[in-house]
Formats: sequence, structure tokens, C-alpha cells
Amino acid sequence: MRAMTTTELRIQKARTALLLDHPFFGSLLFRLKGQESRSIATMATDGVSLYYNPDFVGNLNGATLCGVLAHEVMHPALHHHVRRSGRDPRRWNEACDYAINPLLVDAGLSLPEGVLLDDRFREMSAEQIYNTLATEAEPQAGDEGDPVAGMGDGPALPSESNAPSAPVTEGGIGQVLDAPPPDDETPGTEEQAREWSVAVNQAVTLAKQAGKVPAGLGRTLEGAAEAAVDWREMLRRLWSETTPADYSWMRPNRRHIWAGLYLPGVIREGVGEVAIAVDCSGSVNGRQLSLFEAEIHSILEGQRPDRVYVLYFDAVVQRVDTFEAGQRVDLQPAGGGGTEFGPCFDWLDEHGIVPQTLVFLTDLYGSFPASAPSYPVLWASTGGRHAPFGEVIPMQAA
Repeated sequence: MRAMTTTELRIQKARTALLLDHPFFGSLLFRLKGQESRSIATMATDGVSLYYNPDFVGNLNGATLCGVLAHEVMHPALHHHVRRSGRDPRRWNEACDYAINPLLVDAGLSLPEGVLLDDRFREMSAEQIYNTLATEAEPQAGDEGDPVAGMGDGPALPSESNAPSAPVTEGGIGQVLDAPPPDDETPGTEEQAREWSVAVNQAVTLAKQAGKVPAGLGRTLEGAAEAAVDWREMLRRLWSETTPADYSWMRPNRRHIWAGLYLPGVIREGVGEVAIAVDCSGSVNGRQLSLFEAEIHSILEGQRPDRVYVLYFDAVVQRVDTFEAGQRVDLQPAGGGGTEFGPCFDWLDEHGIVPQTLVFLTDLYGSFPASAPSYPVLWASTGGRHAPFGEVIPMQAA
């Protein structure tokens, strides 16, 4: 049996100390398999392994090592390893660190000097922090959208054969890597996320029994659960549910033909007319508008409705743009007063329009009509309020 190295013994001792003094973090740590890797500058995790650079560990005292280990296990605990969704890895790691570190400090754990801490990010999700960092960053020449998009992983240490690599983040003490692809031993990302959710619930129970639940943990976990909802997927799913569909053998499902399976394909008919209402009271920022517009384009390209009405409103309908089948829908807000949703429904009624779907982009702060219309209503909401009817799609993290 191989003898444990000095680094392995120190990590094992720190795990035990965390289990006794901070059982929430300590119990979660036993889900990660320790693995030495000099291709990582500090530590890193993909939700399965805990990679560590022995030189980095050797420079930490016992208390700080406990804090760094707790930091690292909070990445998968908050599902950071399955939530990046194409964002720049370096900025995503910064955002995740800003989300985690206040919780650790409040729990009384020690962290190295110079870590990423900013009180304005308290109780914000990693997605919200990421968007704030992206907005504040200086645009790079030739960039479109995310100022650091296209930079890839940034500078990283030379990679060993088949070893992980992570961006070197200033102030970063533990990098978050994407979850490994599924194989015979590793489940898919959804299953990994569920397993970590179960583990977190068990860790909370253990910490409660010991009377050592970290301060602010509940709010942090709730925020992570809300942010993990992919609003794009939710919008696409709910919108598709409002479109009549049938199955036909005349158009087989191409996804299964490669396997020799000929299954009927979905045919959507009668998309007809759809309406999009954009809140122009100042509650929707430019980034949210562009993300919403991009997703709308993608959905409409697949459905190709006969006509799209775009209503720009605040307390009244300020302007209506009409797009015929095949035309690209461009959103150009106009207005800026208070918010009332009723005028949008009134305008459609006055013009004899019964849309297949009416989609609002709003923060839901406004006056609603007394009754629901006969057609489906989706609310892509940039706020946290509820609607008296229809389906609400949270976009707070966008």
C-alpha cells in the first residue's frame, strides 16, 4: 500500500478538522476524490475530483487550508460546474468566487490574503455577478457581446498529459472546471447536479444536528437554485406548448434514423400570429433585451408564424411594429413612463387579433387586467414578482 505524501496527510487532516468544526463543508468534501496536479496553479474541481497543486498547499497554514478546501467544495455544492453555459471561464470563476467567499468569511473560516471579496455582491447569484463584471469591463477591440468572449481559458499553467487546466485568476484560490462528460462511471450533468443537491441537503441536516449551520447558507442555496433555471430552455418549452402539434409518418424523426429507428416526427401547424410586448418603462436593460431578442429569433425561425406584432408599452402602447413571415424581428423600445399591462390586451382586442401566444418582456411591476385572455400568455420577467395568470419565466440572472 502506497504511503501518503505530506500534502495528502495535510489535506486529510484539514478534512477532519472541517468535519468537526464546520460539518456542512467537511461532509461535502468527502464526495471529492483528491488528485495531485501541477497543471493547476492552486486547486480546482469539476464536481468529481479535487485537484491540488502540492506547492500551493505547502504554502498554506492549517486554518487557511481548511478555508480553501471549503471554498472549493462550494463550487459543486452550488452547481457552478454545470452552470457556466458558454460563459468565459476566467470571468465565470471570478463571479463564482465572489459568490462563495462572503459565506466562508461569515462562517468564520480563514482565507488567503487577496481573495475576491466585495460586499456589493452579497446574496447575488454567480450569473448576476458575472453580468455585472461583464458590464463593468472595458470592451476589447473587435468584441461582440461579452467583453472577454473569445479569450478562452486565458493563461494557464503548462498542461500535463490528460491533466486538467484552468485559467489563472487574480485573487482566485480554487478554480471551478466544467463537469466531466458522462461515461460508464460518470453520470450526465443533470444527474450530477441532482446528486449534489441530495448531498447538500444531507450536509445541512448534519450541520443542524451539530448546531453549526453557516450563516446565510439558506439564502445562498435558494439563490443558486433560482439561478440554475435556464430561462431560455423554459421559454422555448413553454412557447412550444402553446403551439398545436401532431405526429406524422410523412416526416420521420431524423434524430433516430441513424439508429435504424423510423419514428413519426412532430408537425406544428397553425402558428398563425404571435405578439411580443416589450416593457419600455426602464425596467429592462440592454443586455436582457439583446438576450431575449436572440432567443425570440431562434424560436421564430423554427416556427415561422404568419405574422409577429411587437408592442412597445409603458402606461400605454407607444408603438407597434408588424413583421410578416420570414422577416427578422428587431426590437427597438420606445416609451419610458409607468407600466400598465392592460393596454396591450386592449390593443389586440381592438384590432381583432387573437395571437397564438403573447409574450411579455417586463419586470412585472405594473397594473394587470381584471381577467385573463383566451390565449396563452408568457411573462419573461426581469424581476421577482408573480403574475395573476399565464406562465412566468424568470430572467433575473440574465
